[in-house]
Amino acid sequence: MRSRKLKSKKLMLTTAAAATLLAPAVLYPQFASGSPAEAEQAAAYQENTFERPAAGGPYTLDEWTQDGWSAPWSLGMDERTLVDDTTPAHSGDKSLRVLYPEGKIGPEDSGAQAPFQLDKAREYYVSMWIKFDEDFSWGTSQYAGKVGIGLAGGKSCSGGQTCDGTNGFSSRFIWRRAGGEAALYYYHMDKQDTYGDYVSLEKNGSVIQWPKGEWVNVVQRVKVNSVTDGQANRDGEIEVFYNGESAAKVTGLRFVTNGDQVDKAYFDSFAGGATTDFAPQNDSYIWYDDVKVSTDPADICELNGCS
Repeated sequence: MRSRKLKSKKLMLTTAAAATLLAPAVLYPQFASGSPAEAEQAAAYQENTFERPAAGGPYTLDEWTQDGWSAPWSLGMDERTLVDDTTPAHSGDKSLRVLYPEGKIGPEDSGAQAPFQLDKAREYYVSMWIKFDEDFSWGTSQYAGKVGIGLAGGKSCSGGQTCDGTNGFSSRFIWRRAGGEAALYYYHMDKQDTYGDYVSLEKNGSVIQWPKGEWVNVVQRVKVNSVTDGQANRDGEIEVFYNGESAAKVTGLRFVTNGDQVDKAYFDSFAGGATTDFAPQNDSYIWYDDVKVSTDPADICELNGCS
């Protein structure tokens, strides 16, 4: 049985060169001048393979805590999660199944949510293996929802808030459109849409659709912008890898004007959308496995071809 691993090693985090917007969306992240992001600091790593708990019951916040993941609150973990050994996991015998009930939207009634705390750092990677069930419903007449674990910092600006540089940022995966288009959904200081900006994931110039009944891997990298004299520099970045290949990259981002950095692995997954038009037409499930969060890309073997 594989359990969560923690390790610490020294690495140098350096300020990125001025960047250019590479994707069809506008974004901008965080980092404060003179902060530890420019200094040597210990690399942080967490992993969860969901192998420790007994199968057949919910994976509650207490269970997460036993596996080394700490959050001040959660929604849906008690009611809509299951440690599952009846469906083939990506690795080992178990995976985490999350329910998106028929007719329900929002984190109170759909999926699960918890802001897992991370050691503060300018740059993080999060990797997860995910599988949508064969009968997954993308919605009713509107189609959107959050997928799995993203990254956030500070007060995690989201939910239609204006990101002013002092109330944090967030970057998460979503599905959209009737075919389940895969996309990255993020909040930053220069967002153009009230409810956040998005960029579709692409492979060989074609938009990726989340597949059903198949394990796939997604890795997200977020680097917070630097700050000079209280002004956010446009050198923040977000990059997404799909099954080991770059699928989206956005640069020139401003996330913060203060000392906020990435400090949350944000499990934020539910159907919707603000209205029941986004609700699934039948009970739907997503499985998650082999979740990894690190400041060091060497810890994410999926970036180097492991499957």
